[in-house]
Amino acid sequence: MRAHHDSDLALVQELLAPPPLEDARRSLEYWERRRSSLRLYQRAARREAREMALRWEARVREAERLRFEATVFGRILAAVGLSALWAQWPRLHKQRVGSAAWGFLPRQVKLAAYGLVAAWLLAAVLTVCVLAALAGQL
Repeated sequence: MRAHHDSDLALVQELLAPPPLEDARRSLEYWERRRSSLRLYQRAARREAREMALRWEARVREAERLRFEATVFGRILAAVGLSALWAQWPRLHKQRVGSAAWGFLPRQVKLAAYGLVAAWLLAAVLTVCVLAALAGQL
């Protein structure tokens, strides 16, 4: 009876395991293509495609994590308890193209951009202070 129970558990674990990485990537690409090919008025189908793309993106991340943990370096990180650190490592995605481009900019350009943002924030704070002082005199 126990052997039957263990085989059932093994079957359940196999069914709950993420799909192979290549299959997951193909499915993710399918749902992203489907979403972009649907017309704007097909809202329900676009919503379904968006939800499925999100689900498959999570499955791709899980399959990538499992593949990484199968490597020697991944096993070491998993033994230390830092395998979740790899999962948060920045990767190039459509949403992160701007941050990837920011990484390629020279240091001087970044410093100039930071300076402009700081100057804008300082001007905004000073403007609010002046307006508050004027409102207090009325």
